[in-house]
Amino acid sequence: MIIMTGTIIYDADGNEYQVSEFIGNGSFGNVYKITRQADNNVFALKTLQTPLGDNTELKAFLNEGNLAMSVSHQNVIKYLYFHDGSKYNQLPPYIIMEFASSGTLAKLVESKRKTNDHFGNEELAVYFFQLINGMEAINQHLVHRDIKPDNILISDGVLKITDFGLSKIVAQRTRTTTFKGVGCIPYLAPEGWRYEKNTIQMDIYSMGFVFYELATLRHPFESLSLFDLDDWKNAHLFQTPPKPQELNRQLSSIIAQVILKMINKSTAERFRNWDEVRNFLQKAEAPTTSNTPNIDLLLQKRLEKDHEIMRDRLENEKRQHEIMEFQKLVFYQYQKSIFEPLKEFVDEFNTKYDGRKIQITPSSYEIGSTVTLISGENIKILIKELVDENFYREGIVSDHGSQIPIKELKRPVYNNRLIMAWGEVRAENGRGFNLLLVNKDDDVYGEWFVTINTNSVISEKQRLPEPFAFRLYELEQELQFLNSRHIYRVSVHKLDQKYFVELIEEVN
Repeated sequence: MIIMTGTIIYDADGNEYQVSEFIGNGSFGNVYKITRQADNNVFALKTLQTPLGDNTELKAFLNEGNLAMSVSHQNVIKYLYFHDGSKYNQLPPYIIMEFASSGTLAKLVESKRKTNDHFGNEELAVYFFQLINGMEAINQHLVHRDIKPDNILISDGVLKITDFGLSKIVAQRTRTTTFKGVGCIPYLAPEGWRYEKNTIQMDIYSMGFVFYELATLRHPFESLSLFDLDDWKNAHLFQTPPKPQELNRQLSSIIAQVILKMINKSTAERFRNWDEVRNFLQKAEAPTTSNTPNIDLLLQKRLEKDHEIMRDRLENEKRQHEIMEFQKLVFYQYQKSIFEPLKEFVDEFNTKYDGRKIQITPSSYEIGSTVTLISGENIKILIKELVDENFYREGIVSDHGSQIPIKELKRPVYNNRLIMAWGEVRAENGRGFNLLLVNKDDDVYGEWFVTINTNSVISEKQRLPEPFAFRLYELEQELQFLNSRHIYRVSVHKLDQKYFVELIEEVN
């Protein structure tokens, strides 16, 4: 049966309630205003959008009903009765809860935003303390995981936190995309994106963004599309929000510090519990003294420096993350295009040769492998990814007769295509060849090439045996002479397993 306007539902004692008005949608459910027939008191009803919903919706709904009944606080919506679908089997699962008459915090912030009418510091403190108290009560039982202004209701000026559909018991591991709802994404802590265990600090981070919106009437990452999860992940992991006082010049330094500490991406530097948040916020209530103006100015300057330090640190962390992801990409290309085909060849040879086996051993600390042949000789394969940081070169530019030293980025290229990685394949006697992983417009993983290196006719000192492998540190210089008259002749070919097989045949 679908619940709709006019439907009669019941509580645990069999009291009748009539569904009178559709209010809106909560996470995984529709919300209605209902009236208790015995006394005309008004409550709210939440039920699934469809009779039983899909498995995800049902799981979330049952989760909300079971967990929310354990929380009782004036700043948390009171859940009065949870029907799991068994007592009144003609009715679907539903929840009867306290009715909040004044809408959501999201609508209040939006109305303020339209007129650019910021909340005062005292008003903010009142709201913040209410939310701190409500969250402290919730976190005694669970981690909410879906904190946002839409899930904070207002009743007679009192803020009340609601919607426990995504809640988890503290220390359970989170899954960002377990549920189809994405409304919590703009408020999700970095550790949530990394699928780490649920902690109170996750909720502190999310509520910090709610505090930020109350203080500035803006979400710090509001320009992002709600459905672009990669951009949101990047923002929460690496992007520094604008300083709250840039968006609200009247905001006190204490409140600004509370917000920034709540949304610190490092859990080691974030508040650990709500009592710490409360104690810090209470500093805003300290009486004004003759030193207050100078202290406020000093605090503002210190916050600006802290913001710059945080921005630089996050940019560095972002770059290190990018390099690590790029290393994974190069490693995947090596495994797929070089190691796995070579291992397949070696395994097939070993099954057909009744003697000592060829061994191929992956490196444990770098991208590459060692092929140990029947002769006991080794062929080493070594791959190195190329990143900008390793290719800044010093130069000189002239400016009105002055010589000015500069640093220029000079990345190695092949045929005007960026070289993503290079490598050497070398037998113990120096025989071998080199590898280039080159950028390809239509393939993020690039394209492999082999360089066959020999002596040219103008070489006075022969480098033997031929063909030989350049050391990795030689490649930057030697590749500059491609298609030029030089002591070495370098020919470039698309990757083919025959080059590995020929080297094995030569040395085995």
